[in-house]
Amino acid sequence: MERVNSKILVFGEYSVLHNGMALTIPFSKFSGKLCYPENVEESAIAVLSNKGIREFFKHILENHPDDTFKLNVNQLSQELDKGLFFRSDIPQGFGLGSSGALVAAIFLRYLEKAGDFKDELKHLTMDRVQSLKSTLGSLEGHFHGKSSGIDPLSIIINEPLLLKANKEIVRVDIPVYNENGKNVLFLLNTGMARNSEKLIKQFNSACEKEDFQQKLQTKLIEYANAGINNFLKGDTENFYLNLEKLVRFQLDEMDYLIPKKYQSIVQQGLDTKDYYLKICGSGGGGYMIGFTQNWEETQQLLKEEDLEVFYRF
Repeated sequence: MERVNSKILVFGEYSVLHNGMALTIPFSKFSGKLCYPENVEESAIAVLSNKGIREFFKHILENHPDDTFKLNVNQLSQELDKGLFFRSDIPQGFGLGSSGALVAAIFLRYLEKAGDFKDELKHLTMDRVQSLKSTLGSLEGHFHGKSSGIDPLSIIINEPLLLKANKEIVRVDIPVYNENGKNVLFLLNTGMARNSEKLIKQFNSACEKEDFQQKLQTKLIEYANAGINNFLKGDTENFYLNLEKLVRFQLDEMDYLIPKKYQSIVQQGLDTKDYYLKICGSGGGGYMIGFTQNWEETQQLLKEEDLEVFYRF
């Protein structure tokens, strides 16, 4: 069965839910695939995973009467009875798309005429992409209550994707990777899993206030969109200026999405300007994403933290 990679939403967390842009890139360090247990050691994990997929199966039956992307639910039911589970090393609740990966794996395996669809992936039209994103969002809603569909979509396409403000989704070229590059994108592992559905509800509640709604449009979305455009153009000077504004906004206006322990660490980056640290995905724990042009100094400042480079240019 087909292996699917994790993904990183580099920009667009929360703002993408309000007509902002988003940028995702594949992250092949973590992956998962549907399979059957091969030994006693993984049987316990397999049972739990199988149970979780059965709950998802109920959601599919009740919420996916989709003729455009029809799933073979009979085959899925039969294979669940044979012990099917999702073998994955993608950390759950850490912002790397663990639920999106499961949705993508189920979709790719049980989609009727999957072979034709995979050929079509090379030349997806905007309308088809929108339809696919909507379908995947509906499926992933089982895990989060509400989903943009971006995670499973980017995992299926497995290339850098830009979601534009007009909802157009396109493949994009990102700055060429350079292992000696000055600009370093890194992950910081907080070691704390989070509940995405709860955090999204908290954000939606904040959005009901007129003052924050105005700031969302004029600041959060503006800074994120500008950061994406700067990044894609390789305009590092303006990139870090907009990144600083974005991180400061998250700390000042969305601090409930940053674990208390890490709020001072985010502030330290803003004070020193050696690094900028923002939430990854829904925030609240999991991984955080860092950006720096001074990797050596950043490693010293964050020497007590679990850091990992995932891109350099």
